[in-house]
Amino acid sequence: MTIAELHRQPLSVLPKDVFSLPAESFVDAWAKALDLTEIDLTEDDRLSLANAIRGGTNRLRVVDALKARRPVPLSLSGLSGVHALRREPDQFAMVENFVRFAKEDDAAFLRYAFSRICGRDPTSAERLGLEFDLRRGVLTRTAVVKRIVAIARRDGQTAYWDTLLPDDYGSEREGSDLSNANISPSGLLVSPDGQAMLVFVREVENIGWMIAPDLLRQPLQIDDGNWRVQAGWLLTGPKRSFAEGEWLLDLDLIQPQAAKLDIEIVANSGLDFLQAITLVGSFSGTVCMTVKREHRFIELRVRIHERAQEDRWLRPRNISMRRVP
Repeated sequence: MTIAELHRQPLSVLPKDVFSLPAESFVDAWAKALDLTEIDLTEDDRLSLANAIRGGTNRLRVVDALKARRPVPLSLSGLSGVHALRREPDQFAMVENFVRFAKEDDAAFLRYAFSRICGRDPTSAERLGLEFDLRRGVLTRTAVVKRIVAIARRDGQTAYWDTLLPDDYGSEREGSDLSNANISPSGLLVSPDGQAMLVFVREVENIGWMIAPDLLRQPLQIDDGNWRVQAGWLLTGPKRSFAEGEWLLDLDLIQPQAAKLDIEIVANSGLDFLQAITLVGSFSGTVCMTVKREHRFIELRVRIHERAQEDRWLRPRNISMRRVP
């Protein structure tokens, strides 16, 4: 976004000094102006964007990331209740965002971490046990954050932790922790030539579609062998961290000639776009992207544009990623 583009936006509900506000107030002001709900933009995502500003990220990039959160508007001619895919508040914990909170007050740190990750206060036993171990130096705050993520998973929530520390940091036991966002998504396969790949969607002959279970998606409604789709988010996920380096996104999609859909690969709550393309009609090909060390919680987004009633179908034969050797 340029300054000229910014001034063409409706700014009537924004404070005049919006770009002088503290980081969190800036994010909240824009979220309110864009009418983003807690479902559109979770507390964790707000904190991530605010920390990015504190780290020196240009505020216009943050505005772009917030605008990308707006749901696709409904068609005026055919209103539908299934117009966008919404994500419930989730628990993706960057360790560095938590360990610096209230450095001299372990009780406040524990309440904050439990509230953000588990969506509740710690029980008396949880608080006393963790606070005692922190005071004695038996546990570090990093280890406590990972334990709280494990507690959230035990409570039945989707939760992962990640860190910007080197990959070899920590014990072997931590490396096998299933709550580590660097653990590959469950759509991991190995090709006949031995190359690991992440399969998001693949059509299997005489069976149907294989869809990775850690993706959010529109209901799978089959009509004449095709997926009936509505305008809005078709797929999102898995919001996991991948190894840094060059990655290839393989796409093989069949759709009506005039139909459009967006393919996006984003990281860090949508702040960083690794790839963004709009496809018109059917497409088969490969696009390249670079995953850097600071790119965490990577997410694939497939968004359907509004289309005529007879064109509301899609046949995704393959959507997958593979790392360049």
